[in-house]
Amino acid sequence: MALYKLFSHNVEIQYKGYLLSKATLFTVVIAVINIILPFIVAFRSKGFWLQSHYFYEQPIIRSTYDYLLIAETDDPSVNIVCGEIDALHNEIMEYEENCVETQIQEKDFDKDGKNDIFSFKCHLIIPKERTITSIVLILGIDFQIVNTCPLQMQSLAVINKEFSIQPNGLKYYGDIQMYQSIHLPCLQNTVDTKYNYTSFALKPENKNAIDFILEEYLSREVFTTVTPIFSRNQNGHTGTMDLNIILKITEIPIRYLPSLLQELKWAWPQYLSLLYIFYYLFEKIKRFVFSKRLFMAWKIVPYQKKE
Repeated sequence: MALYKLFSHNVEIQYKGYLLSKATLFTVVIAVINIILPFIVAFRSKGFWLQSHYFYEQPIIRSTYDYLLIAETDDPSVNIVCGEIDALHNEIMEYEENCVETQIQEKDFDKDGKNDIFSFKCHLIIPKERTITSIVLILGIDFQIVNTCPLQMQSLAVINKEFSIQPNGLKYYGDIQMYQSIHLPCLQNTVDTKYNYTSFALKPENKNAIDFILEEYLSREVFTTVTPIFSRNQNGHTGTMDLNIILKITEIPIRYLPSLLQELKWAWPQYLSLLYIFYYLFEKIKRFVFSKRLFMAWKIVPYQKKE
């Protein structure tokens, strides 16, 4: 009748020595190297610590109903200015008859409490014998990030378009993104409100409103931008111009500084994997050293009787 393996175990052979001996010193040095060397190798191979990390989130964007629209014509002295800015109220009132109708709409298609579309519509009356050469539209928005790195700021959506032929309509599709020159500081239970103030706070002596607004706005370390997707012009001299700006709000990548716990969660598996490899190699070295009697130690074999 054939025999089958049912159970097995290893016989442990021990090597013993005095505390103050070369064999003990060798064992301690090997143990210290086994702990430190995996860390050095993992660190020198780069990527051991997370310098930055990303997460994706659809921001909460709502309109502040502040906007500034400047339509430049072929005559530098004749521009159409529309908007809802207190500091430019007198200048805007001069062109009130040119800004016939303005609409700002927000749409939440999936009913999750976050807007998916932000749109702006405007109907302009163009002065006689004048041609629109470019438009600059600045929309005020309230921008919020809720998860991981809470952030709330008053931001802008800036659209710039130039025309080579007299337009009577513009349909513009864009995507709202976030620009970062720094990592977001993720502070626990703290909302970052560093830039939670309006960029439309102009002073009366500011003659070039757009340059002043954008200079202050673009000096921020975090702000929103508009990435164009598609635009279509309708050309013709009709004396009017219809603007239809549609901005999509999707998930955006957000760069932030990871916490210490997240750093350890990333570094720990790398260290343990290397630790196991070096432990295996050093065990082979110790077995060779003690079996060849390179250091003085007493060999204890369990199946040999003591004399």
